[in-house]
Amino acid sequence: MRIAATITEKGYIEKLPDGPHIVIFDTEKNQTEKYDNPGYHLEENRRSAVVDFLFEKNVDVVVTVPEAFCSISYGKARQKGLKFIRLKESMPYEEVIKDLSSHLERLTDNIPEDELYKKI
Repeated sequence: MRIAATITEKGYIEKLPDGPHIVIFDTEKNQTEKYDNPGYHLEENRRSAVVDFLFEKNVDVVVTVPEAFCSISYGKARQKGLKFIRLKESMPYEEVIKDLSSHLERLTDNIPEDELYKKI
């Protein structure tokens, strides 16, 4: 299983386009890959660019915080079968991986509408 998150410079989980890096933990290899976030410097379609990148990297699960996805990027993610570990707020990615089994117990394929980003 490949589990991804967008992170800040300090390693905290952030909304899809708002962290400069994407990390992907591969549970079979027990290793983490780190990439530059392709949506970080974009002005438009930022979340969709990240979702496309996650598909390219064969990600199965995304660790999310509220407003990580918008309705369009969420629709793309669901269509491709991505699952989600929903957090109530940002926390260090390393803590999620350290306690991965308990987070996976709450694995879901849904994000409530009130947690999606809405452009104002």
